[in-house]
Amino acid sequence: MQRYFFVGQDRKVQDTIRLEEFDIVNGPRRIFQPEEERALNEAVFLYLKKGEGETVLDFYQSPVTMVSGLVRQVFAMYEEDIAFKRVYLVDREQKLSHNFFIPLIPRLDALSPKVERYPDGREKQVILDGSRTRGHHVFYLESSMSRRPLVSLAAAESLLRRGAVGLVLEEVEVE
Repeated sequence: MQRYFFVGQDRKVQDTIRLEEFDIVNGPRRIFQPEEERALNEAVFLYLKKGEGETVLDFYQSPVTMVSGLVRQVFAMYEEDIAFKRVYLVDREQKLSHNFFIPLIPRLDALSPKVERYPDGREKQVILDGSRTRGHHVFYLESSMSRRPLVSLAAAESLLRRGAVGLVLEEVEVE
């Protein structure tokens, strides 16, 4: 049986770094698609707020989905079609930078026809069609309002074995 999980940022982690001009915990989110790769700069520089948190997570959802080198390695190992754009999180005070990546994760039309929706279009419960997810390990849902990537059990276990910090996994039903 196939098992999949939403990957999200763990908002319970205390003392995390903060970005200038962005709320990386509760701020708006932007997801870049693989077809937008050419529109993005090869590297982006974001600056850390002075005197704010010290904990650096491996997965951020705001202002864009950003992953550490560890998560990038796992995503790339399981899904060859993912491109990455480099992001430098610069700490001017400490004179150092943290290397992150914006993953350009493909979308997959994998929702089950049994999914019920609220009037605003959100899913009441996400149910995946197992015949459509077979062979895919990291993806966004095509016709979903969710802004979290999904990973297969194998990819999730890989992340956990490597000690990824600051991400939560939420299992999704598969039929």
